[in-house]
Amino acid sequence: MRQLHQLPAFTLASMIREGEVSSREVTEYFLGRIDRLNPDLNAVVWLDREEALRAADRADLELRKAEADPGPLHGVPMTLKDCYEVLNMPTTAGSPTLKDHYPARDSAVAATLRKAGAIILGHTNVPLWASDLQSYNAVYGRSNNPWDRTRTPGGSSGGAAAALAAGMTPLEVGSDIGGSIRTPAHFCGVYGHKPTQGLIPLRGHVPGPPGVVSPPDLAVAGPMANTIDDLEKLFDILRQPDYSDRNFIRLDLPDPRFRSLADCRVALWFKDPDSPIDSEVDEVYHRLIEALSRARCPWQYQSPFDLSRILPIYFNLLGSVIGPTLPSGPRMQMRLVGWLSRFIRLPNLSAGMEQFARAANQSHGDWARWNELRHQLIHHIEGFFDQFDILLCPVTPTAAIPHQTDIPFEKRKLKVSGRLRPYSDLMTWIAPATCLGLPATSAPVGQTSGGLPVNVQIIGGRGMDRQTLEFARLLSKEGLGFNKPG
Repeated sequence: MRQLHQLPAFTLASMIREGEVSSREVTEYFLGRIDRLNPDLNAVVWLDREEALRAADRADLELRKAEADPGPLHGVPMTLKDCYEVLNMPTTAGSPTLKDHYPARDSAVAATLRKAGAIILGHTNVPLWASDLQSYNAVYGRSNNPWDRTRTPGGSSGGAAAALAAGMTPLEVGSDIGGSIRTPAHFCGVYGHKPTQGLIPLRGHVPGPPGVVSPPDLAVAGPMANTIDDLEKLFDILRQPDYSDRNFIRLDLPDPRFRSLADCRVALWFKDPDSPIDSEVDEVYHRLIEALSRARCPWQYQSPFDLSRILPIYFNLLGSVIGPTLPSGPRMQMRLVGWLSRFIRLPNLSAGMEQFARAANQSHGDWARWNELRHQLIHHIEGFFDQFDILLCPVTPTAAIPHQTDIPFEKRKLKVSGRLRPYSDLMTWIAPATCLGLPATSAPVGQTSGGLPVNVQIIGGRGMDRQTLEFARLLSKEGLGFNKPG
């Protein structure tokens, strides 16, 4: 049997259009892989098997009748993160309170995928309310990493990344406010892109609460894939919203300034005292730098600022998004933590994270002051990207971490080069791109000595999404890219 999961998604789409393979055959193939592999991974948590097969038959019939031009993903099956509302599928965001929530219509992302011809097979796992960097919840349980079942695939798009890496789906769409696209892509060795903030509509994403149409601050939707070509093509599809979002602003994104690594001005930011990286990850980045040098890429060590300057701003703005949605009990706990942190250094908090607790109950005036600090940094980094095309930095300090789902959040630790660090350090390196609304592509660049994948974070100036994607493509041409686990 043909190994369809090893083919790019848009190659499958072309084969379906040309009649080399039917949508029914492709859909049955991926359902079969889910049946074989998912019991060990628990990445795909809900399937609409019969409707998917009916949709595949309809797609094949439409091609035979040639009634309309097929969309770019016509007849291609795929899964979708359990945060995007899909008609006739439960969308829980990992919460028991939503286990019976069947949306009345598709989210903007799901509608756009259907318009492009994709068949949505079902949902992939997330943490409770998509609010952790490990994917587990009381509704569907825990997801495992395809590279090492004792480790997490990350979160909140952890089920999506695991399903991609294991070849159970050819495409996925994640969402990102705390690294939820970039970190799972890094832990599972696939591609993920956090777009410039505001490019892709989030209507129908949970959280916020079902029915909310206003986009939350900091959050974005973005593509995930096993090849850089699939990633960019899916990104272009997601930027053409369904008719129900016709008032969404569409921007023409500039083409990359460079077409080779030798023409790209690269800044390297792999060290910061507030978030040291593990020695095994550092070794992978050293090999990446060697590859850049062989390609005659002009690089230099340069950071736009220290993490200590941006982390308080990011965590404050993040707390102002998440805090008001919390029940009264957790909000009171955060009020206490925020008050205590003014007088004593609290253990197990990353630099600046005391602001997360304070922001949950802050006034609008306080938020406006932090927002002004954000925009000052946005202005500052525009000058940085006049000098550099690309900023490379880690995604997280470590490769995929062992499961810690049985440990309370406040007691979890990271082991970085043999030393214990705060668990919230997982969110430090993703903070600049999120806080400043910058595009950031998480791209595979190697593996640790233990065989775990390592991605690098490719950051560009606002609106320079095609530049970060092109840099990832150039890295893949140097032999750096997705490898199949196992």
